[in-house]
Amino acid sequence: MTSAPSGLPDVFTDPASGQRINLLDYKARNMRLSWAMALLTAAILAALAYLLAQVTDIASTGFFVGSAVAIGGAQGLVGFFLSDKIALAAAGARKATAEDHRYLVNVTEAVAIGAGVPAPQVYVIDSPAPNAFATGRDPQRSSIAVTKGLLQLLDRQELEGVVAHEMAHIRNYDVRFMSMLVATVGAILVLRDLVMRWLYWGGVGSGSGRRRRSDRGGDGARGQGVMALLLIVLLVLAPLLATLLRLAVSRRREYLADAAAAYITRNPEGLARALEKIRDYRGPQLEVSEGVRHMFFVNPLAGQNAVDLMATHPPIQERIDRLRRM
Repeated sequence: MTSAPSGLPDVFTDPASGQRINLLDYKARNMRLSWAMALLTAAILAALAYLLAQVTDIASTGFFVGSAVAIGGAQGLVGFFLSDKIALAAAGARKATAEDHRYLVNVTEAVAIGAGVPAPQVYVIDSPAPNAFATGRDPQRSSIAVTKGLLQLLDRQELEGVVAHEMAHIRNYDVRFMSMLVATVGAILVLRDLVMRWLYWGGVGSGSGRRRRSDRGGDGARGQGVMALLLIVLLVLAPLLATLLRLAVSRRREYLADAAAAYITRNPEGLARALEKIRDYRGPQLEVSEGVRHMFFVNPLAGQNAVDLMATHPPIQERIDRLRRM
C-alpha cells in the first residue's frame, strides 16, 4: 500500500496499544458511518412519528411520518453544511489573521503539510482556558479554533502537538462523523420535545380522537396501549442511546488522534507536555454549550475528563501515559 504524501503513514502500529491501524480504512469507515447515521435518524424519526400517529388517531399517518422525516432531513442538512459555522459561533471564535496571529498561522500551516491536508482556516477564542477544537465536513472545508490561553500556555512543540491532534481529526473525517452524530441527537430531541408539548397541551385527548378510540373496542384499546408504551420507550431510549454512542465514539477517537498527532510531529513528548500543562491549569473555565463540548481537545468542564459512562473524553493522565509509551 502506498503511503500518504505526509509524515503520517496510511498504516501504522500504535506502540501504546499494539493495535495496527489502517487510516485509509478508518477514514472510509467514518464516511460510511456518517451516512448510516443519517439513515438511522430517518428510521427513528419515522418510527416515532408512526407510533405517535397511531396513539393520537391522526388520520393522515403518511403525511405525519413524511413531515417528521423531512424535519430530520432538514436537521441533517443543516448539521452537514453548517455545523462548522454553528460550532465556531457557539464557541465565540473569531477569524485569525496573518497580521495579528502570525505565530499560530505559521504553526498550523507547517502541521498541515506534515499531516498531508490543506491548511484549515484558523480561529481564536477569547478565553484564558487552554483548549482547541476542529470542525468542518472534509479536509478541504475545515477549521481549527484555539483559545488565547492555549497560545499563552504552550511552547511551539506543545502547540504543534495540539494542532496536529486536531489536524488528525480533520484528516480522518472525524469532524464529519461527529457532525452527523450531533445532527442525529438533535433531530431526535426536536421531535421528542414536539411530542411532549403535544401531549402536554392535550393532543391525545381531542374529542374526535376519543370517539375513534372508543369505537375500536377492547382489542383496539389494548393495541393502542401497546403503541403508546412503545412510543414512550422510544422517546426515552432513542436520545439516550444516541448520546451514549456519541460519548463512546468520542473517547476512542481521542486516543487515535493522539497517536496520529505523535506521528505527524514525530514528537509525542510535545503533546504529552501540552496535556500535562492543560491538566494542571487552574484558571477560569471555557464557557461553551453542551452540544459542542465533545469537540474540544479536552472537555472544557474541569473534572469531566474521566472514565465514566457520560465522559466525552478519556482521562488526561491515560492519554499522557500512552504518548509516553510511544
